[in-house]
Amino acid sequence: MSGIVRKILERGWVEPIDTGGKHSAMLNGMHIAGLSDWYAEKLAEVLAEPIITHPNLSDSFSRVRPLILGGRIDAAQAAYATYLRERVEVKGIPQHTTAKSTNGWIFADTAYMVCPSLAIVGDFARAEADLVSIYDALALENGLLRHVLNGSVDLADSYVGIDIWIDGSTWGRAQGWWLAAAADALEVMPSHPAAVVERFARTCASLIDCQSGDGLWRVTVDDEFAPIDTSGTVMIAYGMFKAHQLGFADDAVGAAGFRALEGLLKGHLDWRTGALRNQQMGPMIVNIASPNPRYFGEANPYGQGFLAQLYSLAIDGKAAAGPDVRALERQAMAS
Repeated sequence: MSGIVRKILERGWVEPIDTGGKHSAMLNGMHIAGLSDWYAEKLAEVLAEPIITHPNLSDSFSRVRPLILGGRIDAAQAAYATYLRERVEVKGIPQHTTAKSTNGWIFADTAYMVCPSLAIVGDFARAEADLVSIYDALALENGLLRHVLNGSVDLADSYVGIDIWIDGSTWGRAQGWWLAAAADALEVMPSHPAAVVERFARTCASLIDCQSGDGLWRVTVDDEFAPIDTSGTVMIAYGMFKAHQLGFADDAVGAAGFRALEGLLKGHLDWRTGALRNQQMGPMIVNIASPNPRYFGEANPYGQGFLAQLYSLAIDGKAAAGPDVRALERQAMAS
C-alpha cells in the first residue's frame, strides 16, 4: 500500500463522519487498501450505534457492505432485515430518507447507499431492480443523471427554477453515485445484468464527451461554465476504472477513469496533508460558482474515500473482486 493512501484516509477521518455514506466511503477505502487493524477499529465504532437509522434510512444501509467485508455477518444480516422491514418506496423506487420534507423524493445518492449492500447480502434481483429504476427515474436520454426527482408529483411539477440545487441539472456527484453503485454491486454478482451494463455504457459515453482537457468533470457535468468538482470527478472515475477491471466497460471508459486520476493527482491533491482540494461540500447553487466557503472545500470524506479506493486500484495494483469480496449465500440471509 502506498503511504499516500493512508494519508488520504487519515485526512478524511478528521472531518465529520456523520452519515452512513461517509462511513462507507471511508471504510471501503480502508478495506481495499488493506488497513486491517484500523478497519476493524472503525467497524467497532459503527457497531456501537444502531446501523439502520432514521430519517437517513437508505444512507445508513450503506454500512452493510463494509460490515460484510469486515466479517461482521450477524450484524449485517440483522441490519438487512431491519432495512427491508422499514424500507420506504415511491413508485417502486427506494426513497432516500423518511423525513417529511423529502417525502416522495428520489435521490441519485440512494443507488450507492442501497444497491452494493443489497448485492453483497445476495439480494441480486433487488439490487439490479433498484439500479435500473433509480437510473430510469433520473437519467436524461443521453444517460446523464439528475440529482433528484420528486416521484410523488408529475414530472412537470417536480423541479423548480434553474437557480437552486433541486433544478434537475446533471449534477457531477449524481453520475458518480450511480456509476460507483453499479461497479460495487456488479463486483459480487454472478453475472453482469445487461440492463445495468447498457445504462452504464450510455452514461459513460456522455461523460467522456463532457470530460475536461485535464481529465476532470464539473459540478454540472454538461455546463462548460460550471466549476470543477473533484469529489464528483473521483467518484465517476472510480466507477469507470473499476467497471473496466471487472470487464463490463470498454478500454475507453477505463482510460477516462485513469485520465481523471492523473488530473486529480497533478492539480488537486495536497501531497503533504493528503487533502483533495476543490471538493463540493454541497449541495450548492447549480451552475453558479459561489465564493461562499460552504460550497467548496477540501478533504470531504466522500472524495477522500473514493480517492483512496481509486488510487489503490489504479496505482497500487489492488484487484477488484479480490478473494475476500464475495456475496453471502442467499439462503443464509434473514427473510
